[in-house]
Amino acid sequence: MYEKIYEEAYFKNELLGPKNIFSKMEKNGINNIFDLLYYFPKGYDNRGNIKKIGELKDDEYVVLKGILTNVSSSPTRTGRQIVKGTISDGTGIMDIIWFQRPYLKKTLKLGEEYIFIGTVKKNYIFQIINPEFRLSNGKNVKMEILPIYSVVKEVSQNLIKKNIKEILNKNLDLIEENIPLSILQKYNLLGRKIALKNIHYPLNPQILENCKKRFAIEELLILEMGILQKKYEVDLKNNNAYILEGKKKIVSEYIKKLKFSLTKAQKKVITEIYNSLNNGKQINYLIQGDVGSGKTIVAILLLIYMVDNGYQGTLMAPTEILATQHYLSIYKELESLGIKVELLTGAIKGKKRDILLKELEEGKIDIIIGTHAIIEDNIKFKKLGLIVIDEQHRFGVIQRKKLRDKGMLSNLIVMSATPIPRSLALTIYGDLDVLIIDELPPGRKPIKTKWISNNIDKEKMYEFIRKKLKEGRQVYFVASLIEESEKLLAKSLEEVYLEVEKELGEFKIGTIHGRMKSKEKEEVMNEFSCGELQILISTLVIEVGVNVPNASIMTIFNGERFGLSTLHQLRGRVGRGEYKSYCFLLSDTKNEVSISRLEILENTEDGFKIAEEDLKLRKSGEVFGIKQSGLSDLKFVDIVKDIKLIKFVKDICIEYLKENNGEIKNKVLEIDINEKFNKSLTS
Repeated sequence: MYEKIYEEAYFKNELLGPKNIFSKMEKNGINNIFDLLYYFPKGYDNRGNIKKIGELKDDEYVVLKGILTNVSSSPTRTGRQIVKGTISDGTGIMDIIWFQRPYLKKTLKLGEEYIFIGTVKKNYIFQIINPEFRLSNGKNVKMEILPIYSVVKEVSQNLIKKNIKEILNKNLDLIEENIPLSILQKYNLLGRKIALKNIHYPLNPQILENCKKRFAIEELLILEMGILQKKYEVDLKNNNAYILEGKKKIVSEYIKKLKFSLTKAQKKVITEIYNSLNNGKQINYLIQGDVGSGKTIVAILLLIYMVDNGYQGTLMAPTEILATQHYLSIYKELESLGIKVELLTGAIKGKKRDILLKELEEGKIDIIIGTHAIIEDNIKFKKLGLIVIDEQHRFGVIQRKKLRDKGMLSNLIVMSATPIPRSLALTIYGDLDVLIIDELPPGRKPIKTKWISNNIDKEKMYEFIRKKLKEGRQVYFVASLIEESEKLLAKSLEEVYLEVEKELGEFKIGTIHGRMKSKEKEEVMNEFSCGELQILISTLVIEVGVNVPNASIMTIFNGERFGLSTLHQLRGRVGRGEYKSYCFLLSDTKNEVSISRLEILENTEDGFKIAEEDLKLRKSGEVFGIKQSGLSDLKFVDIVKDIKLIKFVKDICIEYLKENNGEIKNKVLEIDINEKFNKSLTS
């Protein structure tokens, strides 16, 4: 049985006998025979493909055939012996170098044709260091494609190869198929056994490409099917799960009190969600919108709507600062309409917390605002109707699955001010229906962004900031570190404070960072919001949601240390009032990727474009907290380039679930899905 093999693989590693290497590779996530079988080669040594010297590229692993025209031996400055040969194949010449092998000076024969195998490096001319080699003797190279693995400490290339070969010989027949037969046949995919054997030791280049295609589909299938199955179950079981009367009395009163009109985009999103709720459908929406597009007001209106119709609601934010700000911005207005709103964070303890939890369970609290701790097991609602999660990328697919498995979810709306590229919307957000607020409120002014890369421009920047502070504006300064670091050449919060105090010491300055107690952070933010502080020096705790309309300048030290989306979020803290706003990015970086980021920020405010560029420039596991989402371990899928494949696999999953009433009938696939999501939860 497949389950038995999994059990042996995960708990009985003696299957490999004395060659057990798991203890040496466990830091790389290799704990059992399945992990090792899926430790795919990083490349291949194609010994049937002879390259010409004139065709070589830097850092290319090649097989060459050439005549040895020169050989010499000499010591290096450190005393190591170096043997250097020159070869020619008629299209060019290159050097072959060996270290600590002085005997080769006598072994190598001038004028003979040799075959050399290794990685080419460009250093004036091409060279290979310590290659494999042998006399050609006029024979053709045997057609053979051999795997090349990423080696880890204490584990050689040969040891990895030997262990994988032994697993393939001993256990391959015991491994069962994890792609449903109907999908395998319909899309002409290789079976799992054939693919595993040939991904490590391909018979030819074509079968290798077929293996890569099969495993690309497999890894997406496991991810997508795991996400979409839960969505299918929710959609199937919860249609007409409740009935709303469609009351909008309190909603109408709240809208009348607003000092602005809703945009067409906001109204469209609200109407669509109203319609879904009124049909008794359990909703799962992702609301996307650029910084300042008005997602929060949409969330508040929907929470009021649920209260209007007899339900409770909760708004969860990623930080206590943002949760507190949400609470302070709405509780008075809502309580004047008869809606009881409370704040629940880690700072609220003891008797006060006990009273809050009791009132929440009794239904005396209509809307509770707090961090993600609101969904802990000990917190109970009388009639929870809607959960709104602010800043979706801090609360991923694994957490949503955990909530559904606990049966806690009623209706769910998640919001993101970091626009999500379509490829991500199709994968890690595949369990959510996407709605976009693609319109900014009238009067929202563009933010002028400038990259400061030298001291002359920096002096001009401080002069400009001083002028704006004298006009009554407020300013953010952001540091990437709390304390000075020996390893990182970046300004700490303390260093930024000392610099700003030296330049702008006549103004009132405050600091805020993640190690401060909640009450201390709240006090500083209140002082800045009320205008008692003119300058706020902060770490990333102000990245999302903080709203001070009078703050018109954002200054970010060491801009190269932040991703594009984070820089865009930080920039979005200004430009929220009537004043022209500015963002300065301080960096003397020479790194090409960092320069690209800073130039993109200077030239665009389009959050969707920025998100796409961020995905191209960064590893997928770094974006939106994807490391715990299941995307970071994709080996054959490029999340940027393979959008057609992602859409293709998502459609396959939807079709399969419909045909099988939401049931996964392949037991092996079900095990793989559970293993993937459970591993993601604990990693």
